Amino acid sequence: MVQTKPNILLVIADQMTPFMLEACGHAGARTRNLAALARRSVHFTSAYTPSPICVPARSCLMTGLHTSTTGCYDNGDPFPGYIPTFAHYLANAGYETVLTGKMHFIGADQLHGFQRRLNTDIYPAGYLWSYPLPPDDDPEFQAFPFVPQYQARNIGAGWSTELQYDEETQFRALEYLRYAPDRPWMLTVSFTNPHPPYKVPRAHWEMYKDADLPLPHYPEDMDARYSDFDRALRRWHGLDREDIRAPEHLIAMRRGFAALAHYIDDKLGELLGVLEERGLRDDTIVIFTSDHGEMLGEHGLIQKRSFYEWSSRIPLMIDMPGSKAREVGVPVSLLDLPATLIDIAGETPVRPLEGRSLLPALRGQDIEVVPVISEYHGEGIMRPSFMVRKGDWKYLYCHRAAPRLFNLAEDPGEWINRAGDPGVAHIEADLDAIVTGGRFDLDAIEADIWARLPMKQVVNAAMAANGTAWDYEVRQDAATQYVRR
Repeated sequence: MVQTKPNILLVIADQMTPFMLEACGHAGARTRNLAALARRSVHFTSAYTPSPICVPARSCLMTGLHTSTTGCYDNGDPFPGYIPTFAHYLANAGYETVLTGKMHFIGADQLHGFQRRLNTDIYPAGYLWSYPLPPDDDPEFQAFPFVPQYQARNIGAGWSTELQYDEETQFRALEYLRYAPDRPWMLTVSFTNPHPPYKVPRAHWEMYKDADLPLPHYPEDMDARYSDFDRALRRWHGLDREDIRAPEHLIAMRRGFAALAHYIDDKLGELLGVLEERGLRDDTIVIFTSDHGEMLGEHGLIQKRSFYEWSSRIPLMIDMPGSKAREVGVPVSLLDLPATLIDIAGETPVRPLEGRSLLPALRGQDIEVVPVISEYHGEGIMRPSFMVRKGDWKYLYCHRAAPRLFNLAEDPGEWINRAGDPGVAHIEADLDAIVTGGRFDLDAIEADIWARLPMKQVVNAAMAANGTAWDYEVRQDAATQYVRR
């Protein structure tokens, strides 16, 4: 098939840190299909999430704008429907834009530019997942019981709603690819695994029995090294009451993660297989990425929300027909992907995007080293917090707290805080100015975060009383779904 514009297949995993993927050069999940894709791709080996939490990260992926621009701060925040997404631009360029799987849209707009959505979402579309800070006078408060998902007794072979959802997501994706139209199409396939719970199909669980998986290193004074940000996340996740640093928990959670990553790798192989069967492989751009990473016990932490590498780094591989496979180590962002897609489609954004197009890199050109920014202002923190990565340096800012500065070339484990070191004061000042120099109105962001909570609680109560919801309902015509003679 010859088209003037390439098809685009975007595959998204959830919470997939590259530090547990063999395809990304690390011991862990044996991801042979992802490794094969990497060998054909421009592999961005230092890609970051623009926000280490699901909904804000996905708002950035869709819009190419920072969370502080769209006001999408936590997992119960929408982004405005009037902001064009890459799906809007691609639709205007003649693409059929289709979504199957999780995109975690909040609010009444459950399409945001996708012309078709093949299944519903797995998480609520309302404001239910916006939470206040834990009260100081209630040490037992917890919005969600995170720790049990990382304890050995709750990890192993089994089935889950998340697996059932990914099976449906894959079925719909394969069905679409087998009957894809002759016009250019853009299909987004978004899985919810390897996000916990770590319930794993038995065959995949057994693949990692006695596997030699990497385990974290803990300095003796690790607790003393925690920042205010770290301590807030430990409390939010319940780690101040129950710890997960025992080897039995670390081994189980990493086995569960590796097995589920392998499961997703198998899904990727099936998708690529159908492209080959239909003769579409050479006409299709294939992209693989994740919304954010997962700590898996590194620094004694779990989940995401942190700016440490295991939480903030993501896989990003783009296989564009005609491009030469190579690795690009310059730091980039998931925020750059919508600008890239819009550029590929030949469209021009009506407002400047805050990510940059990576199309020059796909064409073999060198790309400039620019600051890569990630933000987290939501659950457990509730104040402006930023990461800035530039070159080898990584700066962490939390409003009204001491900053942190790491040299990732010398200290990849992020244990040695160089903030306040006179020898690198100029570097710290340069990176701090990116956050505090006027680009971001920090006080306004904090005020907005707190102003939204009571308003969303009123709406939640009214919608619950009225029995209304925004959850997407797939419309299917039974008379035309299958051939009847």
